[in-house]
Amino acid sequence: MTTSTKLGDDFLRVPKLDISGKNWVIYKDRLKWSIDARGLLKHVDGSTPTVETTVTSTDGSKTVSNAEAVLEWKKGEAIVKQQIAGTIPDSLFIKHRSKGSAKELFDALAAEFERKSRMVSVDL
Repeated sequence: MTTSTKLGDDFLRVPKLDISGKNWVIYKDRLKWSIDARGLLKHVDGSTPTVETTVTSTDGSKTVSNAEAVLEWKKGEAIVKQQIAGTIPDSLFIKHRSKGSAKELFDALAAEFERKSRMVSVDL
């Protein structure tokens, strides 16, 4: 028997990242947990998409297939990018909106706020 779980929006809600970064550590973990609950953590953890399959035919020609997997990966990317965009201040969104992938977006935020978190720890 297979059990399916539908997660509500309240369950997956992530608090907004403070522009100062004072809640970065909590934000980062809650964001990752929310993304993981959707089965999409691979979009920010550095996993490479396994969405293209090269098939070699008997005559030696190669073709790339698996269009459905490509579409599924793109859908996941869009969901994760929207999850991040909806939980950061507008100024950060404008600054980082040109990032091509969810991982690039997450890494840019991490680079900015990990540094700020270390500076706050040193000040304390």
